[in-house]
Amino acid sequence: MLLFTWICVLIVSLPLLFAGQDGGRVNVLLLGVDRRDGNDWAYRADTVMVASVDPGSGEAVLLSIPRDLQLAIPGHGEDRINTANVFGYVEGYPGGGPALVEATVESNFGFSVDGYLMADFGAFERLVDALGGVEIEVSETLHDTRYPDPRPGDSHAYKTVHFDPGLQMMDGQRALEYARSRMSTSDFDRARRQQEVLVAIRQKALRPGSLPRLPVMGLIVLDSLETNLSPREVLALGLLAVRLDPARLERVVLEPPLVYGYVRPDGAAVQLPNWELINPVIDEHMARP
Repeated sequence: MLLFTWICVLIVSLPLLFAGQDGGRVNVLLLGVDRRDGNDWAYRADTVMVASVDPGSGEAVLLSIPRDLQLAIPGHGEDRINTANVFGYVEGYPGGGPALVEATVESNFGFSVDGYLMADFGAFERLVDALGGVEIEVSETLHDTRYPDPRPGDSHAYKTVHFDPGLQMMDGQRALEYARSRMSTSDFDRARRQQEVLVAIRQKALRPGSLPRLPVMGLIVLDSLETNLSPREVLALGLLAVRLDPARLERVVLEPPLVYGYVRPDGAAVQLPNWELINPVIDEHMARP
């Protein structure tokens, strides 16, 4: 999750590898997956986000899509968007799970996706630790007694995590707990926290003092990142990340009243889209043909 931010650090030292963009908006799907066995990617996506960048203006948007949002998945009817990653891998969809998530986003929201970056949470922890931690301004008390803590023999174990308000330096484990915790708030609040962590990683990565950490960070990315972008495209995307104007970065979360809760006949709790309200938001923030 969120390894997109590392690329901006790499580009600080490799700007000449970037050949330029064609001026169109770039939309990249960011997926975070909990790979319990460290090998298989066929798990439900825990984080679904789209980073949209205008290369010309430096404007950018982070769009968080609820993982429980029920959408029309090509070839599967309606289901939670996070299940598309599983369907894509298990059923041999061309390009695997992320490609099916891409197709789901494109067909439902009406804008194109240029590629994906998918990482697991273990890589996220190691990346933050390689940076020496990140500073996060915690806006409210978080107390979660059911934070996932799988262990040998008990894959459904939990532990308690707690955060007090205020500016805090977080290592990889704490940053991940802050980004993933949801039991004391909501999935929508969690999406906002994930965006906060993404921005904090970018800010820390761009500090001159972070440059000596590049080799370790590079190894983390090479070992833990899945993408359909070419190395050249990844590098170009990283340069765009460096050029972003923080004052022109907008964060959008699809939350009520844009979505609303619903319990399906099978008992599953999902979020349903209110397209009458979502469409104007997408038109405002994302490039649609």
